Amino acid sequence: MAQTVSIIGINDAELRWIRTLVQLLRHPDPSVSELTRQALVYMTDAAARTSVHPQPIPGAGRADFAG
Repeated sequence: MAQTVSIIGINDAELRWIRTLVQLLRHPDPSVSELTRQALVYMTDAAARTSVHPQPIPGAGRADFAG
């Protein structure tokens, strides 16, 4: 019997991709699952390099601000 679980941050349209990813990671051929794992590591690293990190606002959070 199939059971469903909720995953925070995953919308319905992305579930198909999550299922495919899990199937590839569980593939009986170890080279398929290893290639999938390496692809995930690559994408994670690439996303970290291209993500925008917000810069702090000068003076924000200062206790001596007299406004």
